Amino acid sequence: MDKNKMYEVYTDYLIEVNSHTNLTTITNPEEIKIKHFEDSLSVISYINEGDKVLDIGAGAGFPGIPLRIEKNFDLTLIDSVNKKVKFMNEVIKKLDLKDTCAVHTRAEDFAKENRESYDVVVSRAVANMSTLSELCIPFLKTGGIFIALKGPKADKELEDAQNAINILGG
Repeated sequence: MDKNKMYEVYTDYLIEVNSHTNLTTITNPEEIKIKHFEDSLSVISYINEGDKVLDIGAGAGFPGIPLRIEKNFDLTLIDSVNKKVKFMNEVIKKLDLKDTCAVHTRAEDFAKENRESYDVVVSRAVANMSTLSELCIPFLKTGGIFIALKGPKADKELEDAQNAINILGG
């Protein structure tokens, strides 16, 4: 399946499931393209083919699944809400994405057996930077990259989180 068709299938299924299960407030196809897909892909240059990537609090699969559509890497998506995990696993199946899975778990529990296991950890719209740093940085291998997709107050959040990031070795 070509990439354009993959995004079409993803969009259609997101809209279908969202009609009865709250996954996102964004349901217009053009807005999904811009606010979910293009926003997710804004960090693609930081991910390399073959990387081992973790998406924490993946929700309806953003940013992980769009990134995985574009590049070949090992992707694990985690979320604490099982209906979202079931949705993501169905998308993964529909798009035939290899080396990709969604897991129903909390980051704190997943960390017990997966510390220092990932090249890249991504997260979008999950928590403030201090909390997010504590959740995400422990999963990184030495030299790994933590990518937090944040909103308009990102600079202030980063400043406020600097102590936590330094303590965690980020």
